[in-house]
Amino acid sequence: MASKKPAPKKSAPVKKAAPAKKAAPAKKAAPVKKAAPVKKAAPVKKAVPAKKAAPVKKPAPVAKKKPTVTCTKGAITRVFDGTKCPSGFKK
Repeated sequence: MASKKPAPKKSAPVKKAAPAKKAAPAKKAAPVKKAAPVKKAAPVKKAVPAKKAAPVKKPAPVAKKKPTVTCTKGAITRVFDGTKCPSGFKK
């Protein structure tokens, strides 16, 4: 038995391309609008210096009292600055 080769298939007929359509006429460009006028910047305001807070008042320093001593010499009584009586006086 002889083997038969299948017959080659015929390709389908190629269709021709459709004719190209004509390009639509170009539209006219829209008219160009004029730009709005440029506004001038507002004038620059000068910086206002900040108000300073009222100064805090410190209480007046209390003067320290110098130590004093009361001394006597016979019938005389005197007060001296310091902690010791001068010579001749007793506490």
